[in-house]
Amino acid sequence: MASIITRVRWDGTPAFSVRWRDYRSGHQRRLTVRSEQEALDLLRYLNDNGQMPKSSEPAGPLGKQGGPTVAEVVQEHIDLLVRPSPGTIGTYQRILDLRIRNTIGQIPVDEFGYRDVTRWVKGLAVDGVAPKSIKNMHGLLSAAMKTAQLLGYISRNPCRGVPLPTVERAEDDALFLSHAEFSLLAGCMHAQYKTLVQFLVMTGARFGEATALKVADIDLLSKPPTARINKAWKRDGQSRYYLGPTKTRAGKRSAGLNPALVDLLIPLVADRPGSELLFTTPDGQRIAHKPFWQHHWVPAVDAAQAQGLAKSPRIHDLRHTHASWLIQDGGISLFALSRRLGHASVRTTEQVYGHLMPQALQDGADATERSVRGLML
Repeated sequence: MASIITRVRWDGTPAFSVRWRDYRSGHQRRLTVRSEQEALDLLRYLNDNGQMPKSSEPAGPLGKQGGPTVAEVVQEHIDLLVRPSPGTIGTYQRILDLRIRNTIGQIPVDEFGYRDVTRWVKGLAVDGVAPKSIKNMHGLLSAAMKTAQLLGYISRNPCRGVPLPTVERAEDDALFLSHAEFSLLAGCMHAQYKTLVQFLVMTGARFGEATALKVADIDLLSKPPTARINKAWKRDGQSRYYLGPTKTRAGKRSAGLNPALVDLLIPLVADRPGSELLFTTPDGQRIAHKPFWQHHWVPAVDAAQAQGLAKSPRIHDLRHTHASWLIQDGGISLFALSRRLGHASVRTTEQVYGHLMPQALQDGADATERSVRGLML
């Protein structure tokens, strides 16, 4: 017998699906419809016809006789995700509603092919969507098509092999400050946030990781003193912030603290409950990125530029600056730097910062010289 499944979407509204077994393929089908009445009508139709929809199958959300559409498959993929974060569900739902449903969404999935995906990707680029965003949207669509394979809707993922716009590498826009340039900037920062920016440049932590730290995450008595980075600020489906996991699994790490930073942190941890946030606004609240950038970071940069700073750093450039300082010191390997920054792989670290490692560059030049000795040039 066909049955109705009721669920609650990410935005709190109800959604209705009808589930039945297709008499031709033997596969179980599930179709999300627009209203409870549509679900009841389809349920009645299927049960009255022995769950054997033929040429008289009702028109509407089915899109094509016997099979779901691309939009329905993507929706089903989202519904089947196991323990996703609310923010992830909200992001996927917005991609479906804004970029898939009204473009390729009504195509029957068993007619959806490589050409359709390629045209969709090219259309996103024409609309001015950033290459990285196109990659993320294509990733959702490809994952949904893989789910469609597992459910027996299609035999091959049409997203495979589709060329995507080139995503610029991170080092293309990374900016590095010298010690003198950072000192100039820090001297112009509001006193409430001076230790925060010093923590960022001395640990390489991401802004969302540093502002998520609690007093209990700082251990100044261990050898060496450490900051345990194991969470970051995330947004749920209603754009409300909550403490969630770090950006990657490798992001969970302990960062060793140098003596100068320890001295700065002592007043922030002394006689404070471990459950309190380490860095806060003057009234003890979370330091939000946008207000901090607008009301404190930009004014500090402007003031530093008035005193001779020739660069326009972003907050994230403090992370790049930290990495560049360690590399220039020459006492850290790419692997150790990757672990300190919480990168998912050493390859990421090498792509972003490898060109800053003078010894590696010199080693390459020396090896080349040895290999060509004796050649007649």
